[in-house]
Amino acid sequence: MTPESAVTCLRFLHDGALCLLWGGLGFACFLAGRTLVTPLVRLLETAVSVAVGVVVATSVSALPVQTADITGHWASVYDVSTLHLVAETAVGEALALQVATAIMLLLANLLRAYRTSVLIAGLMLCELALSGHAAEDSGLGGVAHQAVDAVHVLSGCAWLGGLIPFMLILRMAAISELRSVSIKAMRRFSTAGHVAVALVLTSGIVNLWLTVGRLPIHFSSPYDQKLCLKILAVGLMTAIAIVNRYAFVPMIRRDGSFARSLLACGCAAELVLGAAALGLVASFGLQDPA
Repeated sequence: MTPESAVTCLRFLHDGALCLLWGGLGFACFLAGRTLVTPLVRLLETAVSVAVGVVVATSVSALPVQTADITGHWASVYDVSTLHLVAETAVGEALALQVATAIMLLLANLLRAYRTSVLIAGLMLCELALSGHAAEDSGLGGVAHQAVDAVHVLSGCAWLGGLIPFMLILRMAAISELRSVSIKAMRRFSTAGHVAVALVLTSGIVNLWLTVGRLPIHFSSPYDQKLCLKILAVGLMTAIAIVNRYAFVPMIRRDGSFARSLLACGCAAELVLGAAALGLVASFGLQDPA
């Protein structure tokens, strides 16, 4: 594996784990409702612990792997002087901040302070704007670009991560004692989902203009190719979300079991497309727009 491929894998794992913590655990803790918080968190507990471990591991290993990517060979991982030089750059400072917040996240999870864990995960997602293309701009324009990038990441991860507890609530809705509160929780997810999707699309358009300044139509460019695939994935996710909300949800009253199965399939498709989008972002985020 090349250092560049390793960086891409680390970014994908890091972003995916934070997505689960911010969107998934966040929905369970803040939107599911008091009755469902405890059972949802219990179901998510193992996945949350694994996600926190992934965040800590990827944060700690980011500096040596990034150093190997910069120099082009793995031997730099063991070169203390080279590691020190990279650590003193803006990239190194951003990675040091990432490690510090990852440790905070670990402590919050050990203390079972799940709401705090959600907030720290959101902070870490905002930190991604400090090391992406938005960080290349200076002045007020750079700050605005980073803010738009942060909104895009937060809303996208809220949408994608929230699908996991939503699928769990679909199962709970089959239990007569939990049906009423489950339906209310699904309505809250729908409302939040509308806001998240609107923010993803709006911030994505603004971010595209600020980063590239044109439509990604130069298909000879690997950056444009991956960006177009990411836009396609998000577009398909949006279409599936619309069908879920306005075609399958109304069916619950007529045929609850069949409608829940269709919704589960739709959510699973969104998760696959979302994972593909995360992978593409992890990849073309390392390339210069051309």
